[in-house]
Amino acid sequence: MNRLFIAAGLVLLAGHAAAQVQVDVRLVAPDALQVSYTLPTHCAGLSFLKNGRGAGKIRARWQPLAECGVAGGDKLARGAGSCPVLSFRVPATSDKVAGYPGSFPTGTALYAHMSNYAVGEECGAVQYSYSGPGSIATKLAWRHGSAVVDADAPALLFPTRQASSGRERDYFDPALNAGTVAQIRQRVNGTEAALRKAMPKAHYRRPIIAATLAREPGGPNIGGSAGDVMHFALFNWPETAAQEDAQQLDKLVTHEMAHRFQIRDAVDDYADARLIHEGGGEFLRWMVSLQMGWLTPEQAGKQLDDALATCLVAGDGRAWRDLTAADIGANRLEYACGLPVYVYALAARQGKGSAIGRIDDFYKALRAGRKPGFAQAMECGAKPCQPGILPAVLDEQAPMGEQWAAVFRTTGLAQAGAPSQAQLDGMGYRALTKVVQDDCAGHSSMTPAMSQGRLLVDALAACKTVRANIEVLRVEGWPVFGSLQTMPAMIAACAARQSIELGLKDGSTLALPCRRQPSLTQVYKADMGKVMRALGCPARAELAYRA
Repeated sequence: MNRLFIAAGLVLLAGHAAAQVQVDVRLVAPDALQVSYTLPTHCAGLSFLKNGRGAGKIRARWQPLAECGVAGGDKLARGAGSCPVLSFRVPATSDKVAGYPGSFPTGTALYAHMSNYAVGEECGAVQYSYSGPGSIATKLAWRHGSAVVDADAPALLFPTRQASSGRERDYFDPALNAGTVAQIRQRVNGTEAALRKAMPKAHYRRPIIAATLAREPGGPNIGGSAGDVMHFALFNWPETAAQEDAQQLDKLVTHEMAHRFQIRDAVDDYADARLIHEGGGEFLRWMVSLQMGWLTPEQAGKQLDDALATCLVAGDGRAWRDLTAADIGANRLEYACGLPVYVYALAARQGKGSAIGRIDDFYKALRAGRKPGFAQAMECGAKPCQPGILPAVLDEQAPMGEQWAAVFRTTGLAQAGAPSQAQLDGMGYRALTKVVQDDCAGHSSMTPAMSQGRLLVDALAACKTVRANIEVLRVEGWPVFGSLQTMPAMIAACAARQSIELGLKDGSTLALPCRRQPSLTQVYKADMGKVMRALGCPARAELAYRA
């Protein structure tokens, strides 16, 4: 056994010797990390791999421990001195940021993600490590003292050594109630069991689950980070969650677990990489939830209908290929459009084999170094055929609404219907967003609180009419959200006088010019009996729906 430890130590020393740059993230206090960059003497600075506004927000909190260097949104720069090590204190924070958080309080630990600290190789090879006085959960295992990791590795860092039974690898904040912990465990274990059976070719590795209670202004909401340490942050979570909140937790846990059966980086070269990955995660989450009984067919149908409605409303009469990456990301269309894309394409698949099996085979081909066509893999499988759904809704230049209408005329999997209240609220919010953007030189900063019946609009420097922050409660005399009359009233007002009257919280009104005529978007209702049969859902689920 001693020889094994000696050999492991020699490998570790060899790794350090090969690296010209060393990056260590260390737990130095219950509420702080310290990141240290050991640089060669000739190295004046390095680029951060994660850059932009979100990265700048994260690093703005870093505190230099000496006059040795500066960490900005894009670059790490050495100071005037010749310090061999540039160190920064990183305070813990539960503020939400784009991408993975950098130092998130999680019970007695801090969750870190190395992507926030990773740098380029301008000065040579880089080695990354986590360290601290206690246990470190990373790379699918519990370690103690230190761990050499990759540039995108998450970790939980504890101030003390944690007892481990060998079987229990997960960590739950003691502040979470037993019912919430049980819900998360059940969804994790159930998703794992269902997809291991449905996707036997996947190279699945169970992550370490970490969940914590967090606080911020507002009501209950959740955030999650996938990876080998799968992190769930439950903000303002009550002892007994409302049904809607509990369902959101189900969606998050099941979606993130579904990603463990995919290969994110393998689809980066595809034109629709984000839709393939996130839409696939949504489809697997939706199918597992339906098959396990976590969603009734009616609930699953509503989620599918709402997703497609969101996709079409945000699409605003454009073809999918006409949407910019900003359009897609801002409206989360990789999720909203992705779910119906997978559901209806796989429900109309040709040839033999299960719907989820097509996804399993797709990733098997990617692991083998091949690059199968996405539409061919989903709709045709191993046999040659002419895909009909995916090329129509993703590649054609006609508006998505027209393409989806043609798909449903051909397949009969959904029928045109009247919009629900939630869908009308989405259309109204989209119409108001365009009105505010027209007033503010193409920009807007708006926060909808649909359940509370209010809309917050921030005044921007470019705004002509919105000169101060406002809270909108009514539109054309109707509630801003929650009324069937609001959207028709907006359409009529824009047509009649080219302006919309907003009723504000302080009792005043504000008229905003309406330059683009709003309209209702045609929405669709899935025929869940047909969809479930086509997707091969368990007979009990279909019988329960038909009853």
